[in-house]
Amino acid sequence: MAQVVIENVYKSFSARQSEAAVASVTPESLLTPVDEPPAIAVDKPTPSATNILRRINLTVQDGEFMVLVGPSGCGKSTLLRLIAGLEEVTGGNIWVGSRLINDLPPKERDIAMVFQNYALYPHMTVYDNIAFGLRRSKVAQAPVVNPDERQLPAWGENMLVAMTRKFPKKLRYMSDREKSVEGQVRNVAQLLQIESLLNRLPKQLSGGQRQRVALGRAIARNPQVFLMDEPLSNLDAKLRAETRAQIVKLQRQLGTTTIYVTHDQIEAMTMGDRIAVMNGGQIQQIASPLELYNHPANQFVAAFIGSPPMNFLQVQVKAPLLITHSQFRLTLSEDWEVVLQKYDGRSLILGIRPEHLSIGVPAPKNLSVEVDLVEALGNDTYLSVHLIDDPASILQVRIPPDRSVRIGEQLWLSLATDKIHLFDRETGLAQSHQDLRNTSTYRGS
Repeated sequence: MAQVVIENVYKSFSARQSEAAVASVTPESLLTPVDEPPAIAVDKPTPSATNILRRINLTVQDGEFMVLVGPSGCGKSTLLRLIAGLEEVTGGNIWVGSRLINDLPPKERDIAMVFQNYALYPHMTVYDNIAFGLRRSKVAQAPVVNPDERQLPAWGENMLVAMTRKFPKKLRYMSDREKSVEGQVRNVAQLLQIESLLNRLPKQLSGGQRQRVALGRAIARNPQVFLMDEPLSNLDAKLRAETRAQIVKLQRQLGTTTIYVTHDQIEAMTMGDRIAVMNGGQIQQIASPLELYNHPANQFVAAFIGSPPMNFLQVQVKAPLLITHSQFRLTLSEDWEVVLQKYDGRSLILGIRPEHLSIGVPAPKNLSVEVDLVEALGNDTYLSVHLIDDPASILQVRIPPDRSVRIGEQLWLSLATDKIHLFDRETGLAQSHQDLRNTSTYRGS
């Protein structure tokens, strides 16, 4: 197990696959998660170069489950491939433990990767798929007590093992190395509860079973780091929830440092010790799941984390504590005075989550809305509404399931003032009476 440190990493792709964008990085000391990124000197890119990742700084602690989450195209899978050695780093450094792995080939990085499409060998049984990496590594090499007693050279043993692998068990040739491989495969199969599947081919397995085999192949190598690239995206909703819980349980048992990529924020919130939210090739915020939900660093994080997403309205500020909209006037607590003083006479973006809107009574501080859509889920009911005076402003509301609402009904909504968020209209940065930069690891653009 090991700590993973990604230090000021850049990645660019040329229009021609044979070309690599040139970037040089000034030597800097190793960064911690809360350090400010150092100055970087990057040669002027060619017009054909496309920047995929910029100024990525991330530390994954030993044994931590880190989730990279973001929309499609944000660079999260590319970052995982850089760590695995499947892509070359344009600039910056990647450390696993005390080793700088930038120039190491994938097989020497002691990292195991689980792919989205499972990447199982279709002609091999489950047993052989799990054993494949072990047979080609030094992990399963059994020590020879007395080399002089070896009757066959290593290549001869390997050939006999391969030739007799499909023979009945009593007729197979089993070298010390193959016995070690078998022991590890059986242990992993027992851990994943797939002992009964070892003689099947991948085509004879369900999606969930194939995913467990792919996990087993990674676990069998006992690597320092697991990398998982959207491993649950091909499963149905029920199986995805079951496998999600199983992966978390396994990671806790093994204690292996894990970096998990997903675009599903529910997976991110339920699996990760910490989450790194990415957008446009940059990390927007790194924090625990509840920290991200309750204290987003900017408007993008606020909109991305949470389902349904946060609602946004543009409001005018009138110091010391008043914010106004064409449909409501709201007086905030004294904690906001310092923030609002800076924006007196200017606009801010007000954010409020669906569960922090409730059905109220007519009042200047409440919003008058009309219901467009009702989604009754049993445990909750979600409403899609628009403002009476501004039909283009759509809000999502979560109400108790026993409250009956009809499409076309007009309601008054009350905002929980202690749960509102304010964002700068130009930069999107969160404005708060608490200094978020001291409590979470924020990364600006």
